[in-house]
Amino acid sequence: LLYQNPRGIGCHLCHGSKGEGMFIASYKHKGKTINVSAPDIRNLDFKAFKKAMNTDKLKSIMPKYFLTDDEIDSIYFFIKNQKDK
Repeated sequence: LLYQNPRGIGCHLCHGSKGEGMFIASYKHKGKTINVSAPDIRNLDFKAFKKAMNTDKLKSIMPKYFLTDDEIDSIYFFIKNQKDK
């Protein structure tokens, strides 16, 4: 399943088994606790989803997967079909 292994690190490890988002980790920075979470991606429209998959990840913790358009379509279809399950 592409959602679970697009290029070595599965989407499910951060976004949950159905794209529902999840807590990833927390750390302390200058005495303040910082929580890192991945967002729920189930309600993104396709244009926003595809843009997020192709955006330069320098300011994000999400890896860049270099997915084909067909692979992005497949992952989006999977997420949309998990929403009601």
